[in-house]
Amino acid sequence: MFVVIIMRIGICDDIFEYCSSIKSYVEYYFKINSTKCETYTFLNGKDLLSSNINFDILFLDIELNDINGIEVAEQILEFTPNTIIIIVTNYRKYLDAAMDLNALRFIDKPITQERITSALEKAIIEINNGSITVHTKTNEIKKIRKCDIIYVEVVRKTSTFYTKNEIIECNEPITKFRDILNSSYFAIPHNSYIVNLNYVLSYKRDKLQIDFGEVPHTISIATRKQPEFKQRFMSFIGESR
Repeated sequence: MFVVIIMRIGICDDIFEYCSSIKSYVEYYFKINSTKCETYTFLNGKDLLSSNINFDILFLDIELNDINGIEVAEQILEFTPNTIIIIVTNYRKYLDAAMDLNALRFIDKPITQERITSALEKAIIEINNGSITVHTKTNEIKKIRKCDIIYVEVVRKTSTFYTKNEIIECNEPITKFRDILNSSYFAIPHNSYIVNLNYVLSYKRDKLQIDFGEVPHTISIATRKQPEFKQRFMSFIGESR
C-alpha cells in the first residue's frame, strides 16, 4: 500500500532572502523525516492567488508590496478552507487579525530552523487529525477524521463514506465533500468517487484498487479524468510523469 503523502507547501514573502530561507528550512525538515513535499515560492500576493494551487500549508508574510497578507489569507481560505496558514512577519500589530483567521502560528522574524520545524510539526498534526462533520441518513451528526476516510461514493444521491472503522451513509451531496476533502492525498477518479491515495493498492489507466478489508474494491477512472488522475497519482507517489 502506498503510504507517502506529498505535502504542498506555499511560501509568500516579498523579500527573496526570506522566501529562500523558509524553503530551505522546510525542505530540510521533510528530508530528515524521510517524507516528500512540493514547495512553491511567491514574492507577491497576486502571483500566489493566481497560482490556483491547493496548499496544505502556507507560510505567509503580512506586509507584501502589492496587497496586505490578511486579504490574501482571506481569499485563500474562501476557496481552500483546509489550508493551514502560518503567519511570518515582523509586525506584531497584525496578531489579532491573524488570530481571527485561525492562523495556526505566528512566527516572528528572524526565521530559524527551530521555529519552522515547530510550526510544521504542529501543522502536520492538525492535518492528520483534521475531521469533517457529516449528517447521516439516520439523523445523526458524526465527525470523521480525514485520514481515516478510504473513499467516498455517491449512489442515487446518497454519499457513502468507507472509513477504517465503519461505513457511513449521508444525504449530503458529494460536491460538498469535494470542496472539503481537498488535501493533496485526495483525488477524484470519477464524479461518483473521492479516494484517499494512501489506500491505493494498484493503479491502471482506467481503474484502481482500493485497500478495503479482505477484498479490495475496484473503482473505475472516467475517460476524461484519466490524464489528470495520472498526473495527480504520479506526483503523489513521487514519480515523474
